[in-house]
Amino acid sequence: MFNSQSTTTKTEKTFIPVILTLVDGESLKGSIAVPHKTKLGDLLNSSDKYILFKTNTGEPIYLAQSSIAAVQSNEKPSARQLERSMKQFEQINPYHILKVRPGVDKATLRASYHELIKHYHPDQYANVQLPKEVHAYLESVIQRLNAAYQELVDELDRLEALTQRNNAAQNQPDIGIISYFGQ
Repeated sequence: MFNSQSTTTKTEKTFIPVILTLVDGESLKGSIAVPHKTKLGDLLNSSDKYILFKTNTGEPIYLAQSSIAAVQSNEKPSARQLERSMKQFEQINPYHILKVRPGVDKATLRASYHELIKHYHPDQYANVQLPKEVHAYLESVIQRLNAAYQELVDELDRLEALTQRNNAAQNQPDIGIISYFGQ
């Protein structure tokens, strides 16, 4: 009934976090045991009729492969991946950070900023237990969003002030100054 290799010899296994959707529509969160140096796709496409699945509570279950409709990765990003992402984020200009184009008006800028803040704000994930690296990443993203927003608002304020000064100067009548030499 079970794969004879897995019952007679103990092979080292790696547990890969996944979300399984079963044929009946039920979703299970846990990890699939994958033999060392084997890819998850190879395991799922193998002739094995059953796979070892551990629920998030640690309960081992042997599931028939035919009962699985979909497998979705549930791996959390590693600290290295988050660090790389933060470094890449630092190199992006404020327009890219806030997902707006140069020449944007203040209302559109503010709307984009608020949308991104809502998405990344740590309060959104308060009820989810996340690694400390993810919390640090979220805080870093919020800081970058705030800095980018402030930079663009300051730039728009400078442009607005410059435009007002230019308009005021154009509306002033020309006053000629005559200077006499030798006086």
